[in-house]
Amino acid sequence: MKKGNILIVLLLSCILVTGCTSQEILERIGLVTLIGYDAAEEDKVTATSVIRQINPELQSKVEVQSETESTSRGTRVKVDMKTSKKLAAGQLRVILFGEDLAKNGIEDALHTTMMNNEISTSIYLAVVKGTSKSLLEYPYKDVTDVGQHIYNLMDHNIEQQHIISSTLHEIVRDNYSEVRNFALPILRKNGEFIQFDGTAFFSHGKMVGNLPAGDNFYILMMQDNFKDSTLELVLDGQSIDSSKFEEKQLQIAIDSIKTKRKIKVVNPEQNEFDLTIDMKCRLLEINSLIPTSDAKLLEKIEKAINEKVKNELSRILKYSQEVNSDIYGFGEQYRAQVRGAKLTDQKWREMFQDMKVNVDVDVEIIRNGVFE
Repeated sequence: MKKGNILIVLLLSCILVTGCTSQEILERIGLVTLIGYDAAEEDKVTATSVIRQINPELQSKVEVQSETESTSRGTRVKVDMKTSKKLAAGQLRVILFGEDLAKNGIEDALHTTMMNNEISTSIYLAVVKGTSKSLLEYPYKDVTDVGQHIYNLMDHNIEQQHIISSTLHEIVRDNYSEVRNFALPILRKNGEFIQFDGTAFFSHGKMVGNLPAGDNFYILMMQDNFKDSTLELVLDGQSIDSSKFEEKQLQIAIDSIKTKRKIKVVNPEQNEFDLTIDMKCRLLEINSLIPTSDAKLLEKIEKAINEKVKNELSRILKYSQEVNSDIYGFGEQYRAQVRGAKLTDQKWREMFQDMKVNVDVDVEIIRNGVFE
C-alpha cells in the first residue's frame, strides 16, 4: 500500500474512534469525590456525597448532599434530583463507612462499588467513628473541600506507613479470600480537625473489633516490611543498668526503621508458627544522661527494645485471635507451606484462634544520631 493511502486510512480511523468516544463537558457535570455510607432505620442506608461543581469560568464549588434510601443507587437518584448537573463518579477518591454500618457489614457496598465501572479500584476505604454524615457535613474553618482533604490525609499517611493501605482492590481481594481478613483505618472528627483514631478489624465483611492508633506501627509490622518509619518507645529504665540513670522509665525515639518479616510454619500438626522480625533503626532521641557511645550499654538498649516490641506484637496478635480476624496472612502462609492443607474458611477460623505463634524480634541500632 502506498504511503498516501496509509495516511488516509489512519486519519479515517482517528475520526471514527473520536466519533465513538462519549464526551462529557466539565461544566455540565458534578464530580463526586467522596461518598460516606451510614446505617439508617428500617434497613436503609444514608449516603452523603461530596460533589465538586465547576462553572464556565472554571471556578469550582463544593457541596455536600445527603439522602436515605433502601439502596446506594436509590440515594444517588435522589441526590441527582437535587442537583442541576449530571453526577459522575469517575473522580471518586474515598468511600467512608459509619461505625454502625461497618458492624452490620459492608459486603453489599463492596459488591456494588466493584460493579460500577466508573470507579477506580485504587480508591481508599475507611471507617468513621460515629457517622460519616456528621464528619462530612461539619463546616470546618480551614477545609474548603472535605473530600480532597480526606483523600490527601489518607494518601499521605499510607505512603508514610503510618496507617494500613486500604485500596478497594486490596480490600476486595482479602474479603474474597478464604484464609485472610481485612482491616480499615478509622477516622474521627476532633474539633476542627479530622484525624486517624485506630484500625478496624473485619471478618466476613463485618467490623468485629478495633485497636487505637498507637498500635498501628505493630499492626503494620506484622502485615508487611517497613521501608522507613519512626517510633517512640517507653522502656524499662532499670534494664538499662546505668549508674547515671535511675529512672523507672526511659523514653526514646527511633527512626530510619527498616524491617523484614518472616512467617514460617514449624509444626503443622500443632498449628505452630514462627514470626521473625529483623529490625534496623537509628537511635534518634534518648535521655542525655545515657552515654550511647558505650557499646555494652547500646546492646542493653537493643535488648530492651527487643523485649518491648515482642510484647506489643504478642498482645496485638492475641487480640486479633480473640476477634478472629487474620489480617496478617498466617492462613496464606499455612496454605503455601503445608502440602495438602485443604483449608476452608471455617477450618481456618477455628485454627487461627488456637494457633501458637513464637514471636522473635532482632533489633540492631545502626546509628546514634545524625553524626554517626
